[in-house]
Amino acid sequence: MPDKKSNKKRINKKSFLDKIKEIEEKQRYKENSQLKVLTKSTLNKRLVFVMVFFVFLFMFLTLYLAYFQLFRAKTLADDSHNRRLWLNEDLVKRGSIYDRNGNILAYSQKDDSGKQVRIYNYPVASAPVTGYSSTTYGKTGIEKSFNKELLAISGENFSQFRKMVVKNDTGNDLHLSLDQNIQNIVYDYLSYYKGACVVMNPSTGQVLAMVSTPSFNPNSLDADWNSLIQTDDGRLINRACLGLYRPGSTFKILTATSILDNNIDTSYNDKGSEIIQGYEIKNFEDQVFGNLDLRSAFINSANTYFANKTVKLGKEKMAKTSKNFGFNQDYKFDLDKNNSTIPFDDLNEADLAMTGFGYGKTQVTPLHMAMVTSAIANNGKMMKPRLVDKITNKEERVVYEAEDEVLSKATSEKTANAIRDLMVEVINNGTGQAAYLDWIQLAGKTGTADKADGNVDAWFVGFAPADDPKIAFAIVVEDSQGTGGEVAAPLARNIVRDIFNTVSFD
Repeated sequence: MPDKKSNKKRINKKSFLDKIKEIEEKQRYKENSQLKVLTKSTLNKRLVFVMVFFVFLFMFLTLYLAYFQLFRAKTLADDSHNRRLWLNEDLVKRGSIYDRNGNILAYSQKDDSGKQVRIYNYPVASAPVTGYSSTTYGKTGIEKSFNKELLAISGENFSQFRKMVVKNDTGNDLHLSLDQNIQNIVYDYLSYYKGACVVMNPSTGQVLAMVSTPSFNPNSLDADWNSLIQTDDGRLINRACLGLYRPGSTFKILTATSILDNNIDTSYNDKGSEIIQGYEIKNFEDQVFGNLDLRSAFINSANTYFANKTVKLGKEKMAKTSKNFGFNQDYKFDLDKNNSTIPFDDLNEADLAMTGFGYGKTQVTPLHMAMVTSAIANNGKMMKPRLVDKITNKEERVVYEAEDEVLSKATSEKTANAIRDLMVEVINNGTGQAAYLDWIQLAGKTGTADKADGNVDAWFVGFAPADDPKIAFAIVVEDSQGTGGEVAAPLARNIVRDIFNTVSFD
């Protein structure tokens, strides 16, 4: 018979083992539960991370698109390399470009394959203005600036859809202020040089001619491209509004204006040199003029005089006069351009003195010098320059017409008339006598800016007739071996003579 005590022990032992097993099962259950909670928590964190990531990505894309729509859309739309624009080219007959007399400067026609081809009737003379329109190399000039107008898509919210359903549409036509007769005259004289010339109507700001040489033929641009980009003469650059030069003594127009406007003493005893901060300034060919006033200094273009008077004026007064004449200012123009600058904050006294006679750190475009000259011719008012007079649609209805706009009041009428008289004296008795015509009175100013290679940039600016100006102009000849009076002034005489023999200003 089994021992009861032994049975009890076995029962207790079994009960103990069951309890241990039960505890282990509870522990495993607890661990499994914790693992499930941990796994679920980890999964939730990962889901939250993924959700946040996609929300952030969506917000980034939204902001990115908003940025381009608000700040970059116009730039991208106007980019001549934007292939989307060429889709419109295939659907639209590009508008024509006319000069002020109705001469067709550029038009489109289909070739044998049905592709639109751009034709330029005055390809070399007017290339700096018209620019080119190439599917390979983009656009420049008026073709670039008024691309959307020539495609009749500018300012039309419905236009993109319209172009998709109307396949034989026609772009708008541009009517320029340019006079091709004047353009041809200027180009014929300037084509032998590297340089630029701008002719304006001083009372309206209309650009009548804008020549840059050497030029190129936009009709054969694709075929000529490799040779064009391999040359170092910059023929694809419009020097007239993109070229930056030191103005030489043509800048004395501004300095003389500032002297009169600020009532600076005009007397000076010239001894042939002026030493400023240890830097010696001399006159051309070491000339010594003795006693000078503003008139004699201006017509003889005495550097020492204007250096001395500019220092007496000081930075503030010179900066104000320069600002009135558009320096260090931006203005709208119908072509890409550079602004003319004088870094007054960086000028020491010697730099300032050299600025007064057109040297130093001054940078100016021929277009701007034509504007400066126009301001004197226009009783002190500087007009905003323009090339596009109006735009017409295919029904010949005017959809845009430019208005004359005063850009700034450069100086008073009294001062402008005094500077005009000085410029007349330059032609009759001074450095600009090579521009003299016996049947029409010119007003002008020569300029010569030395270069490091020993050559100069030769300038001449002026207007005619002096008492009733119809044209104002600026001419620069790069890398000249002669002065402005020797090289640019005779060009001005011939150009003015031929313009008034050819063109009627009635």
